[in-house]
Amino acid sequence: MSLEATILAIVLAGALGLFVFLPLLGGEETPPPRQGVRGGTPRQRHALETLEAEKYRILRAIRDLDFDYDMDKLTDDAYAAQRIYLIRLALAIFKRIDALEAEIASQQARVEEAIAALRAARR
Repeated sequence: MSLEATILAIVLAGALGLFVFLPLLGGEETPPPRQGVRGGTPRQRHALETLEAEKYRILRAIRDLDFDYDMDKLTDDAYAAQRIYLIRLALAIFKRIDALEAEIASQQARVEEAIAALRAARR
């Protein structure tokens, strides 16, 4: 085997290894960008980003828990208790996201009303 062929084989094996193992080493999936809700204060936007990240972390934890249970790493009781806890936590996060989005929408509606009243007063 020639030197060029050996180097090519090593490079291809390395690229294949990266392709296979990088998802396992990569870690966190990034949440999709927020759609629909604009505006709000910087604090509100930061809170939404934090809640979204936590939501995805909890959903990954539920996925991992299900996988561990399917692989018989957990007892039925441990699985049920942990899954209930994680689902309740996810539900609380979903409710907080909904409340914060409603708060932002309400603020935006008040701003729009104030702008409309100002424009009407100028006429």
